[in-house]
Amino acid sequence: MHMPSVWTRRVLVPRFLGLVLLGVAGLCTHVARAADQSYLAGGALDLMAILPPPPPEGSPAQQAQAAQIVALQRGATEARIAQARADADESVFAMFGNALGPAFRRADLPATARLFDRIAATEETVVRPAKAGFAERRPFQANPEIKALTRASPRGSYPSGHATRVTAFAIVLGDLLPAHRPALWARAGDYALSRVIGGVHYPHDIEAGGRAGTAIAVALRGNAAFVEDFDAARRELAGLPANQTSPAIQAAPARSGAVDASPSPR
Repeated sequence: MHMPSVWTRRVLVPRFLGLVLLGVAGLCTHVARAADQSYLAGGALDLMAILPPPPPEGSPAQQAQAAQIVALQRGATEARIAQARADADESVFAMFGNALGPAFRRADLPATARLFDRIAATEETVVRPAKAGFAERRPFQANPEIKALTRASPRGSYPSGHATRVTAFAIVLGDLLPAHRPALWARAGDYALSRVIGGVHYPHDIEAGGRAGTAIAVALRGNAAFVEDFDAARRELAGLPANQTSPAIQAAPARSGAVDASPSPR
């Protein structure tokens, strides 16, 4: 039997184990940080009790949506695929920077950044258990015709965390900047559609994410810490130049079960 060398046992193996432990520690730190920043405690909003389960894998409903994804991918231009890849970025400034103009950027809006960073942490706290509970495989994992054109987390497909987040963000931003709601919702729909074009979500994942994001936004309105941060962001955004905002981004109409996967008004 081949025995590992002394160098392998004493040097290589400890280093490898150290890297593994460092990675686990980093993941735990990330989860703890998200929980610390979240406006809602774990279990405060149980999506498993709110959302219907996704269609079973291999069911006619799921297969029909898989066919929609295949058609979307085949019809997507290189520019639209590039947008889908860019839309993997989940920051509020990446999501809505084009809709709100160059003045909407993190460096100039610290109170706004804090508010939406904490909403993002809330989304993670709420969505992570539901993804684990529903345990739906992503489209590209279940169907060889579907390609993963953008990155996805190793967690489950249902509900979409990106759609949850962009919906919660759009609702809160719409409350902060009501004159821009049309542009915000158009962009939210187009952003969510990127996840379907990217092959990492079914339309029903996006629909569920829209419902989840709406539930989060409603729950936050009774949270004292959220209200305090919201008021600070509202004062800060009062100086946002209205004449620098971009025209509303055009998105396909949202209909349940349609190829488009806009999160509004779920």
